[in-house]
Amino acid sequence: MHALNTTIKRLKSIRLSILRALSAGRRKKLESVRFIAITGSAGKTMTKELTASILAHFGRCRKTVASYNMTTDVMFAVLHTHAAHQYCVAEIGAYGPGTMDIPVSVFQPHIAVLTLIGTDHISAYKSRDKLIAEKEKLIRSLPSDGVAVLNIDDPEVKAIGKRCHCRVVWFGRHPDAALRLLDAQSQWPDPLILSLGFQNKTFSARTQLHGEHTATAVMASLGVALAVGLPLERALEAVAQATPYEGRMQPVESIGGVTFIRDDIKAPYWSLPAAFAFIKDANASRKVVLIGSVSDSSKDDTKKYKKICREARAAADLVIVVGPSAHRALRARKDENDSSVQGFPSVCEAAAYLQKELKEGDLVLIKGSNRADHLGRLILNRNRPIQCWEDKCALDIFCDSCPRLYTRSRWISLFTPLMLRRRPRDQEVQSRKNP
Repeated sequence: MHALNTTIKRLKSIRLSILRALSAGRRKKLESVRFIAITGSAGKTMTKELTASILAHFGRCRKTVASYNMTTDVMFAVLHTHAAHQYCVAEIGAYGPGTMDIPVSVFQPHIAVLTLIGTDHISAYKSRDKLIAEKEKLIRSLPSDGVAVLNIDDPEVKAIGKRCHCRVVWFGRHPDAALRLLDAQSQWPDPLILSLGFQNKTFSARTQLHGEHTATAVMASLGVALAVGLPLERALEAVAQATPYEGRMQPVESIGGVTFIRDDIKAPYWSLPAAFAFIKDANASRKVVLIGSVSDSSKDDTKKYKKICREARAAADLVIVVGPSAHRALRARKDENDSSVQGFPSVCEAAAYLQKELKEGDLVLIKGSNRADHLGRLILNRNRPIQCWEDKCALDIFCDSCPRLYTRSRWISLFTPLMLRRRPRDQEVQSRKNP
């Protein structure tokens, strides 16, 4: 077994070396293409999608798909970019020391975006300073004529910008921001509307997104448009056409008049307050918060979930915790008669409860970590009974794209990994409107 594992690792290393050589060679031939790289602890995917949507209105654009942001995903994006493209947009993840080295060296961006710095993957870095240093590698990689698009409201991002050797486009609420956020309004069911200041003029940015915290992604994508030299008015038109992205404050209508807000791609502890603020301000007959796996916290699990439930209960009428820590959440109850906090060890048990409990007019915020708990099944099961209730599935995909969802076939389960490998890692962005 040890020999087999060693052989597999060696083959993977050879494959990576070949891909690196091919993508680096391709990159050298694409000097006419603008390469835009995006990183940060939150908002990467939404920023990437919005940026690609904007740029596609002005020229052919290639992008990485969904949340694929590992080294090979970036390489494939480069390999599939051609001289006929004007832009290539990639999301680059940072999972530990050195993880950005290869993708950054291959991609060689002209424009780099840093949304904000939280505590995602802090355990892999051992210290916040090392985490910051890893993120900064993207900004340091820019050429002297490159552009960094940075969030001036994040102190650590601002410090990185001060050390930057190239032009910086600052965005945020701070008075020194080139693209300044004057106001943000997002009260369900109304979508996010921003008031922006740029070059002594005020602009209104109407979106189809939800949650004031999504303003960071909108601002960052508009910052890229400015860095490229595109007119802000036209960029705002493109933003207005962009619809919510899967698993990121995504409204989903379910049978029985129940509306879900899916924010279930990941749930780092530090990101919860923004989601709770959204549900607290929402207009709905009853508000429900459903919480799955919460990551990146140094707190004791019992104290963590107890605190989370109390904060969620201050924003909603009903709080439901799903997973191994569900029993800890019950300690947030005021007394033995308090039914405003519920806990279920498995997704299947939570689904059975929701089938009976939810009613017309309910607004349900789902906050979880997809790879750990796949809470999207709670919505899918309401419309059509599912068969897969695996609690320890490690597939990093949404369940509606998994062939195991509606079948218990042993053969389907066996070949699922091979079937999923055919999913695209990058794609051409289709503009909805000709320039």
